[in-house]
Formats: sequence, C-alpha cells, structure tokens
Amino acid sequence: MDSLSRQIAAAIVPDTLQYDGAASGTDDHRLEFPRTIRFTRLGAVLVSDAQRNSIFQFDAAGTLQWEAAWPGASVPYLAGMRGDTAIVFSPGSRRIDYLVRGAPVHTIHTPDSLPETALQYVVFAGTALYIKVAGKRVAPWLARMDEDGRIQAQRRLGGSTWRNAGPLRARGDSLMSFNGFFPMVDILPLSLAGPADSLALLGFDSPMLARTYSFAQGKGRGAPLLASSAALSAQWLFVLNLRPGWLRIDVYDRAGRLHHVLLQPDPGYNREYYPIDIAVRRDGDTRFRIAVAVVEPEPAVHLYTWHTGSASSQTTYRTRDS
Repeated sequence: MDSLSRQIAAAIVPDTLQYDGAASGTDDHRLEFPRTIRFTRLGAVLVSDAQRNSIFQFDAAGTLQWEAAWPGASVPYLAGMRGDTAIVFSPGSRRIDYLVRGAPVHTIHTPDSLPETALQYVVFAGTALYIKVAGKRVAPWLARMDEDGRIQAQRRLGGSTWRNAGPLRARGDSLMSFNGFFPMVDILPLSLAGPADSLALLGFDSPMLARTYSFAQGKGRGAPLLASSAALSAQWLFVLNLRPGWLRIDVYDRAGRLHHVLLQPDPGYNREYYPIDIAVRRDGDTRFRIAVAVVEPEPAVHLYTWHTGSASSQTTYRTRDS
C-alpha cells in the first residue's frame, strides 16, 4: 500500500494554484490566530480567531467586512453553516452559538463532564450537531446532539486518541472522521447506528510517514501531524498535506484515490510557514476557490483559485500495473 501510494503520488503532475491575494484585516481589526475557515452561501470568507475570540468576515477579494466578538466566545471553532447562520463551537466555555452576522441568535451547551484538556471537534450536518471527543484520560467517543443540545445518540470509537485526532466533515448521509496523524478516514452513518467503514487515502505521500509508522509500532516519541484539515466540494476530497515550508493540497475521489496535487505558485522552503485550515467552494464547472488559514509567518487567509481545466489537471497518470 505504501509503495503504491508513493508510486501514484510521484506519477501525478502537480497543478499550480492561481494566487488571488491575502486577507488579514485592518489596523484595528487584524487576525492574530486564524483557527478555522468557511465559505458563506454567498461566497464570503468566515474566519474564527482563537486569540481574539472573534469571527472575521472577508469578501471574495479579501476586504474585511466585519469582526464580531460576543460574551462566551472562547477559542471559537467554525462547525458549519446553515443558510446564512454560522455555527460556532467554543470548547473553552462549552457552548455552541448560532450567529447571524456575528450576533448570537441561539446557544446550546455541550456536556459539562468534558475535560478541558480533551480534543474536541464539532460539525453541523442536516439538523444535528456531531461532537467527537478524545483525550489521554478519555476513551474516544462520538455523539449526535439536537439543536437544543440534547444527546440523541452516542458511540465509542475504536483506537487511541492519536488514531481519532482530526476534524469531522459530513457528506450525504455519512459522517467522515479524519485522522490528522495517519492517511485514513473513518466513515459512519449520520444515525451513528450500524457499522463504520474506513477509507485509506491511496496516493497520500509524506516525508514524515516513516515517523508515523515507527510510532504506531511503539517506537519514537510521538506521531507527526500529517494533515491538519480537509474539505469536501463536488466529488472531491481536499486534504491539506503538511509540508515543510509550502502549501500542498491533495485531491482525492470518493473512493479515496489521489487524482490531483495542488501547489502554491513558486513553492519554496519557508521554515516558518504553517497553514492550519482550508475551505473550498466550487465556483463553476471547472473552477474552485480555496481559502487557506495561515498562522505563520504572518496570520492571514491566503486566497487561491484552482482551474480544473488546466493542462496539468487533464493529465492522466500511469502506474506500473497499467
């Protein structure tokens, strides 16, 4: 599997993203720690700032439209959108706020029993909220809550904390639980009842994979973070493949096979470069807008366009078996 993944990745000609600029705010309202990012229904860019405990909204060109803070916001995490309403999880205050133009219109609370040190991920899907929890002293679990905060279903997750550390996403009638430390996605029904499935990302390649497998065998101090974020758009799964100093996004089909590799223009080694989240919006048949939240060297949102009709996007790849 590993050799085949490397073979597939090496055979794909990368696409170069079109750079459309950066958004960081104004002198009075400037990003300090952009943590999560989403596109709105009309194409604006929402960003949660974990340092300022606020939400920023930028237009498609990267111009700041507003920044909003509200009582109870604590390390806010964008869990999704419902129409024009942003759903924001604040793990520090154990609450989920529904915001309309930055103002809370509805609030629910997550379980009081959650340890503050636990990893927590929330996503909104359909009419329900899903929360994934994992920690050193917490056996990993996943729950579905209604919009009043009542837990409707809950199930244990197999594996260790590091095996379950990663964001949640929803597609159709399935919940996708990503693992930032291993190229694998767990797929569960939205009901949380019935069997789960696992999707291996065939074609994922990283110079840090050797450390990952070493840690899985009980060697080494810890597993490296391979992918900090993922986004779903059209038939594609976009994965932020962390590289030492430049932007790389892998694009997989629904079966988990790599089809495209997206790189920033003129990629080069920048030791301080650290992207943390991505959002993707389809904008036409052959055009996708991509927003990347970057913590270092300067907190900002970098804006790109991927034209799928480019020459490299049309390239077919061969394996030794074809």
